[in-house]
Amino acid sequence: MTEPVFQKALRSVKWSVLTELVSRVASPLIFVILARLLTPTDFGVLATAMIAISLTQAFCDASLAKALVQYREPPESIAHIAFWTNVLVAFIAYAFLFVTAPSISLFFQNPLTEPVLRVAGLQIIIVSLSSVHQALLVREFKFRQLFWIKSLTAFVPGLLSIPFAATGYGVWALVIGSLAGHLLNLWFFWHQSPWRPRMQFDLKAARGLYRFGFWTAGEGLALWFFGWADNLLVGKFLGTASLGIYTVGWSISTILFGALVNPLLPVLYTSFSRLQDDRNALHAMFTSTNRIVMALTLPLGAGLLLLGPDLAVLFFGSQWPDLGLVLGVLGLMMGLGWMVGINHELYRAIGHPDLNTKLMFSFILYYLPAFIIAAPFGLEVFVFTRLGVGLLAIPIHVYVSVRVLGLSPLYLWHNGKPIFLATLSMAFALCCLKWGIGLVMNEAPGLLIPGVMIFTSLVVYGGTLWLLDKPFVLQAKSLLRQAASS
Repeated sequence: MTEPVFQKALRSVKWSVLTELVSRVASPLIFVILARLLTPTDFGVLATAMIAISLTQAFCDASLAKALVQYREPPESIAHIAFWTNVLVAFIAYAFLFVTAPSISLFFQNPLTEPVLRVAGLQIIIVSLSSVHQALLVREFKFRQLFWIKSLTAFVPGLLSIPFAATGYGVWALVIGSLAGHLLNLWFFWHQSPWRPRMQFDLKAARGLYRFGFWTAGEGLALWFFGWADNLLVGKFLGTASLGIYTVGWSISTILFGALVNPLLPVLYTSFSRLQDDRNALHAMFTSTNRIVMALTLPLGAGLLLLGPDLAVLFFGSQWPDLGLVLGVLGLMMGLGWMVGINHELYRAIGHPDLNTKLMFSFILYYLPAFIIAAPFGLEVFVFTRLGVGLLAIPIHVYVSVRVLGLSPLYLWHNGKPIFLATLSMAFALCCLKWGIGLVMNEAPGLLIPGVMIFTSLVVYGGTLWLLDKPFVLQAKSLLRQAASS
């Protein structure tokens, strides 16, 4: 079974990469344009609504869909259960948000949060109607269909939001674009997937499905704390303007790293799930993929730390103070954090979603107190605290990976030593270049200086990695060629 899974994964990676490429090209362009038309407060108001919406979505659309992908047997018997459960939970969740919207608005001391939350919250129901269809496409490695769906819907939010923003609709421009994108996504998933829900319920299958879903729902709740508890505290203590800056910095970092890594995640989860009974093949695939992820994310994290302030001023202007700091520090955090970023997919794929949940809640025990203490001291203190607590999670993940797969406790160093050294070489060269440019000239036309810095970084990093680990570079190149030609 190993070889067919490997070949399917290679073919799927190409389409998954193209999917992310299209959506990630659209997102930065839309962000830059909307940031010029809207204010940090507009983004902050939407973020206050999304804090509550994302909490309910953690339960509505993630848990049972992931179970469909991991399920060993044909999923027909549990797909109907998952669909109707998701829809029911989504309606209950939206009703809860509708009723509690005034209290949430009062918590953030912004009256506009209430109507925005009630309208934007409709996406909970829309997403629940398509989550099973999407999961079944992922399970069957049908990433080509997913590519066309995501490509056709990638630009819809921006195409609608930009004219509304230009004509003075403020935060509602963001809400309208988001809902339109979700509706179009729903139509395409139902059009591409032949599966249709029926009113049937298998009690035995439901017990196993809900058992898996319980742990993944717990993981979703924990992920909400990681993704949104910081936003909640920034919005509460520092106001919606600071929340808008923090949210945009986080979103840009996520977009950049997502363009590199997100294409691998659904393919990896499906592949790990199919290989869960072949531990040697699973071990080999995890190790090689982890090296590739590190080679992509470590230099990006270092580059954002050094170039983030320059890029923020260039693209967003002076109305976004501290955005460069947020972008640089969060970029470094994500670059280092992705060294153990695919571990979550591994634990879940081998039938241990409880590991993710237990780990996440153990992290919350020190994350949340640190956030609460740091938030009143300003945005700068908060983002550095976010970096510090994020790094503490890395050795814990390493320990669990050693126990689960039997890896060496120093596997990150053994696998990534050339990558670490190449990244340090790139950072040193970039610092020297910035210092030299600062001595010679104070300004340059448009994108000239950042473009020179980025090009130099790529050359130094790629050249150093080639000298230190030529076999790895050739292997990665070979896999890329196979994926592109499959």
